[in-house]
Amino acid sequence: MARIPCNIVSRLAVVVLLGIQALSQTVSVAIDNASVLGSNENAADIESFLGIKYGVASRFKRSSLVSYLAPAEAIINATTFGVACSQTVTAGNTLNYGAYGYGENCLTLDIYRPPGTLENASLPVMVWISGGAFLQGSTSVYPGTGIVARSMELGLPVITVIVNYRLALWGFLGGQEAADNDALNLGLYDQRDAFTWVQNYISYFGGDPTKVTAFGSSAGAISIGHHLFTSDSNLFRAVIMGSGTASTLAVRKPNDPAVQSVYDGVVNLVGCSTASDTFACLSAVDEDTLFDAVNSYDPDSLFQLRPWAPIVDGELIPDDPYTLILEGKFASKPFITGDVVDEGTRFVVPQAINTTDDFLNVLAIVDSPTLTPSPFAENQSLVSELETLYPATPAAGSPFGTGNVTFFGDQFKRAAAVIGDLHFHSQRRAFLAATAQKNVPSWSYQLAQLTSTDSSVAWEGVAHETDVPFVFNAYPSTDGDLYTVASYISGYWVAFANNLDPNVAGLATWNEYGSSKQSLQIEAGATMMIADDFRQAGTDFLTTARAQIFNA
Repeated sequence: MARIPCNIVSRLAVVVLLGIQALSQTVSVAIDNASVLGSNENAADIESFLGIKYGVASRFKRSSLVSYLAPAEAIINATTFGVACSQTVTAGNTLNYGAYGYGENCLTLDIYRPPGTLENASLPVMVWISGGAFLQGSTSVYPGTGIVARSMELGLPVITVIVNYRLALWGFLGGQEAADNDALNLGLYDQRDAFTWVQNYISYFGGDPTKVTAFGSSAGAISIGHHLFTSDSNLFRAVIMGSGTASTLAVRKPNDPAVQSVYDGVVNLVGCSTASDTFACLSAVDEDTLFDAVNSYDPDSLFQLRPWAPIVDGELIPDDPYTLILEGKFASKPFITGDVVDEGTRFVVPQAINTTDDFLNVLAIVDSPTLTPSPFAENQSLVSELETLYPATPAAGSPFGTGNVTFFGDQFKRAAAVIGDLHFHSQRRAFLAATAQKNVPSWSYQLAQLTSTDSSVAWEGVAHETDVPFVFNAYPSTDGDLYTVASYISGYWVAFANNLDPNVAGLATWNEYGSSKQSLQIEAGATMMIADDFRQAGTDFLTTARAQIFNA
């Protein structure tokens, strides 16, 4: 997650297939003294309101909500996307997050609703928090037209809200200096302001603020997991977390050596290292200079420590998320959680993992070069158990079901299996187990649908974030099985948003996870309930060894 290969997000390009076309036909919504002008010219006549500002914030300051109680009436043009938040930029990425520009004044959201929705419609609301390793993202690549269209087909209409939030250094600055200046987790606080805006204003658009479902993938799912730890849990009534829970990644303290080294590294890059107050200096640096520094900083890490990520702040995240989950200190909200089959492949490539030492090195430096070797790597009994549970046999590795093909080295698949189970499958199971203790209604899934038969990407398998286009119902009918799976997933999601139960007529029955520990395996022509016990011994071991592996 520290470095995102372009192919992690390139598949999401299909999301725009049902996106906004040339906007010209306007629709209007009145909010207090303001008039919000949107559009309904797209393939499905879905009404959209784009680039609506929900908050304002100075650099490294928490945001404040906008107000529409101006002395005079205002016209808000909501027919074009807002700028993407300043972020890391990946060369060659086919998904253009910056199509509408980048900037620090970026706290906007987009709203999609069925045509002709009236203010008193009281429709359920789905609020999307995007992934991108806390480093990248933009509302413009997640148009909600497909979800709304699917909800209308099923007679279960929803309103979809897509949120921009601050990213990378701007949203997730670490270091003691950031802690001393209340600058931790700003991206998460932005998300909470967006949820609060929805509570305050979505009724004007025909939404019911008491029927909000938070949904997201990867870093978005992890973010939603963090919001479950706060005492104010009335911003949404249910959650959907794809490929991530609150404990998927270690959440460090602001003065952790690896976290502090990132702060110090950027301070040095922008010329603030000799300032008497480095935080004030960093806050005043020219925007272009800071943008260039962020995009030239390279911590040379693999997966676990993104250079900028959520931090234990004693408020929104009061402690290590895994500890909080074990102690049951989370809001009890009905939820869906799930993973793709091959979560780990994209986080190991392009390393050529040929030997057992190479394989162990993936774990040894999974945090940061400044923290190697990890305590796990120095414990030979734990290492031996891992080697037994995850053998070097290629047929046992990920992408699963690909036999003796080795792809990027003899033990690439072994490493991919461990990374996927460590960060995703084991943590999903741990969260499900904890919520079962509190009798929280839950549903689990595993996506088994390949999105490509191209031999050049066979190494990915059913890869991380390939579920997102399905969620957004983004495949056209000409795409056969992909279109079918998109109709499954988007259908389950909108049913859950409506009824707090994903089951809907015409789709395979989805049983609660409960004590039977069953998941829905989703694949065209083969969607069915399965026992969630694959590699159980391995994920149990990785859960118990988590603290030493994460050096947490």
